[in-house]
Amino acid sequence: MKFQRRLTALLVVLAGWIAGVSGVWAQMVPTGGVSLVSVADLAVQGSFWAGSTTGGAVAARTIVPTVGTSFAQAARIEVLRPTGQFWASAVSSPSNRALADGDVVLVHLFLRAIQTTDETGAVFCQVYAEGPAPEYRKSLSQQITAGPEWREYFLPFTVSGAYASGQFVFNLGFGGGGRPQVLEIGGVEMMGYGKSRTLAEMPRTAFNYDGRAANAAWRVAAAERIERLRKAAYDVRVVNSAGLPVSGARVRMRLERHAFHFGTAFQASRIVNQSTSDNQTYRRKLLELFSAGSTENDLKWPAWDGDWGTGFTRSQTLAALDSLSRQGLHLRGHVLVWPSERNLPNAIKALLPTRDASIPALVRTHIDDILTATRALVGEWDVLNEPFDNHDLMDLFGQSIMTDWFRRAHQQHPSAKLYINDYGILSGGGLNVAHQDHYEATIRFLLNDGAPLHGVGFQGHFEASPTGIPKVWSVLERYADAFPGLHFKITEFDVDADDEELQADYTRDFLTILFSHPSVVGFQMWGFWEGAHWRPRAAMYRRDWTEKPNGKAYRELVQGTWRTDETRIAEPDGRAGGRGFLGTYAIEVVAGGKTVSVTRVLTAEGLQAEVVIDVPVDPAPRIVQQPLGRTVAPGETVVLRVAVAGDPAPVVTWYRSGVSLQRTGQELMLSSGSTSIEGIYTADISNRHGSVTTRSVQVAVRQPGRPGGKLVNLSSRARVQPGEKLMIAGFVLAGPGRKPVLIRGIGPRLGDFGVAGVLADPWLRVDRAGQSTPIAETDTWAPELAARFAGVGAFALGGDTRSAALVLELEAGAYTAQLGGNAGGTGVALVEVYDASTGQPLELRNLSTRAEAGAGDDMLIAGLVITGDAPLPVLLRGVGPGLSAFGITGALVDPILRVYEPIPGGDSRLVATNDDWNLAADSGAVRSAAAAVGAFALNDFGRDASLLLHLEPGAYTVHLSGSSGSGLALLEVYSLPLP
Repeated sequence: MKFQRRLTALLVVLAGWIAGVSGVWAQMVPTGGVSLVSVADLAVQGSFWAGSTTGGAVAARTIVPTVGTSFAQAARIEVLRPTGQFWASAVSSPSNRALADGDVVLVHLFLRAIQTTDETGAVFCQVYAEGPAPEYRKSLSQQITAGPEWREYFLPFTVSGAYASGQFVFNLGFGGGGRPQVLEIGGVEMMGYGKSRTLAEMPRTAFNYDGRAANAAWRVAAAERIERLRKAAYDVRVVNSAGLPVSGARVRMRLERHAFHFGTAFQASRIVNQSTSDNQTYRRKLLELFSAGSTENDLKWPAWDGDWGTGFTRSQTLAALDSLSRQGLHLRGHVLVWPSERNLPNAIKALLPTRDASIPALVRTHIDDILTATRALVGEWDVLNEPFDNHDLMDLFGQSIMTDWFRRAHQQHPSAKLYINDYGILSGGGLNVAHQDHYEATIRFLLNDGAPLHGVGFQGHFEASPTGIPKVWSVLERYADAFPGLHFKITEFDVDADDEELQADYTRDFLTILFSHPSVVGFQMWGFWEGAHWRPRAAMYRRDWTEKPNGKAYRELVQGTWRTDETRIAEPDGRAGGRGFLGTYAIEVVAGGKTVSVTRVLTAEGLQAEVVIDVPVDPAPRIVQQPLGRTVAPGETVVLRVAVAGDPAPVVTWYRSGVSLQRTGQELMLSSGSTSIEGIYTADISNRHGSVTTRSVQVAVRQPGRPGGKLVNLSSRARVQPGEKLMIAGFVLAGPGRKPVLIRGIGPRLGDFGVAGVLADPWLRVDRAGQSTPIAETDTWAPELAARFAGVGAFALGGDTRSAALVLELEAGAYTAQLGGNAGGTGVALVEVYDASTGQPLELRNLSTRAEAGAGDDMLIAGLVITGDAPLPVLLRGVGPGLSAFGITGALVDPILRVYEPIPGGDSRLVATNDDWNLAADSGAVRSAAAAVGAFALNDFGRDASLLLHLEPGAYTVHLSGSSGSGLALLEVYSLPLP
């Protein structure tokens, strides 16, 4: 036993060592480093700044003993009056040696929570390392959090810049947030490695953010909001020069520019100076990736006035703006007034010490000057930037001076959208309540003071532990509730982190939650290339222009998931419809060897466009939409409708039982106050080129004791594949007692009917719903069943012994028939169900088939028969995207339903069609019918198809195909109660 325990202990040690090598288990401080501070533990022995507010100190430090840790003491920090600025209270220590640019440094420490009022139960502090005043250039700035247990952190970074001994300072900041907290921090060491180790060799604490999980709850609601808010319906009608609909035309809808502003900050010099390959690539990528932008620094007041040297000139700035404006970019200006001494031009700085009374007029003159120069190019402006800690002008001349700036800007550029902009609202965990409160109060003051404020800008500078997605949403909601009439924009986004996977995931998720918020109208990166970025690690492209994971995440969303580029085939009435993302579209129509392109804008109200293409269309009268019969309740009004085309416009004349009603027009309204409206109706469609007659439709009035129509029989044809792509036919038998049922799974015999690629060797399995054991299964059929086939009117199988058939005694209930191929075979197959006792069709409440569906021979086809003496209300559904709610992957992206009926001569006639159910005029009735029969709800903005029809007694086939590609689909037919 002792040996076994020793062996177990050894295995545990070995497992820990192996895992540690791979970075999974506990990490260690690498050898070869030197301490960069003169104190053993920065938290305990570093210089403590308590900070101050009007109520007293920001924080207090007490040194306390620890138990069970590698360090004997810790600093207990009581954060009493947080200001929202993490540097408002801090522990600091300068570097005890010189540091070179690119030196590798590791910060190692432990943190735990003692007391907190935050809903997460965690405490937090900011670890930051920076150069001297006035720039305070930060090489590290990282928020860390912990719960009640000690949490160990490894924070490696490289030094930005070169510093003499004592110039570079390590800090722990405690003033952030807006709620008091008590934390303990200890074991803090700062180790320098120079160039002896790389950043990749350093241990690193993996950071995360709330809402990152693939199944996070926020994702479903965000996707629904995006579908509802960012897309709308389009309806394109293709006609020729005579106004006749062009059936079968290919209509491509391609989004050229989003209505939502996806932008970036840019450097004017790189747009104007195209002499280098980097600048050429910079400009090309900007135009490829973004639809909006703003200068990074060129429109700031000191740059505009020439304070920053020859690298910033007005002519260069205006040339860049003009160039990008000509390419269609929406341009925003940053910034009119940044009201602190350090951000004002030299001419104003010189006047501040004396509180010169001319300053307000000089600010107005600057606003006039820059807006006059850029009015034709820039459509919106940050009028006021970062008022939380940039308020020198307000301190000198009062709060209403801010309102003056907005009024002056509006006076000079009445069409421009005017914004306020500030940082720290969404970043920092969304915990800076003091900053958030100040921003809300400033916005409210401006509005109450009469400022023409149109939008709120939220900077978005994040680090390695970015704000959780649910928190981002709640902060946005706070301001949306407070200011429902204002637009929001994220104006300066980046994620400064070494973890490129987290950087990419956060870019994707942050974009997604923003795109789903109704108040947000735009998003702007604060740069995109490592060679021209204030935080190079945050860039989407490396210096050699290779794409980083965050660049891929951005591109796949904005140019993939959220970009409409689809082709539809015009229906007989010349219409092609769908839903697309809002914005400017290139609509390309191809018909008769000709192509026509037009540009149109899809707004939230939708798009209806008519495109004329000069192709010949037979002027003879034709029916583009057949009428449908109805069974109505006594007293109900019924309207028969037909849609027609021809040149000249055809005359429509209605008949009942062959007798003219002396009624014309494409609609016939009938009132069922008596049974006199019952009968068979047709319409003659005629012009000087000839005439055609519609299908015969029946109108019946529901009477007590009248049996009405019934849905009977079942057959489904589809391509069968292994695994999840088996064909599964579901059916429900109605009526009392047990019935012998003939079920067939047919493959080879279909080849005799001209079907290509048939399933060579089917197997058939029948199950009762809710039972795990199959009722029966087979991969052949007995010879004595041949007589049964003939008895029910089914075609003979002859020598096809590889098809499968069963006769089973079944009682009323729900069943499934699964059809697959032996040895994983694939091919087209047919499932049929018959009443084997009398030869009479079974009565069905509904039928459904799930299988692979595509185009041509790969479409999913269902056959159904309606018996009785009156039209039957039927709900048909072709579900593809809706299957994702059940965890099914690889679903058909865009199902299309078409219903056909046979006509003499062996041909068939299109009765009705639907592409997207929610675009139909009767979508409300379709939704109600689905609920009435217990069908699962379809997404209100999904691309599933559905039809609500009254079908006269007879045989019909339903085709389910895809507009492009193939995938798993579900074809459902429901019998509805008669009125």
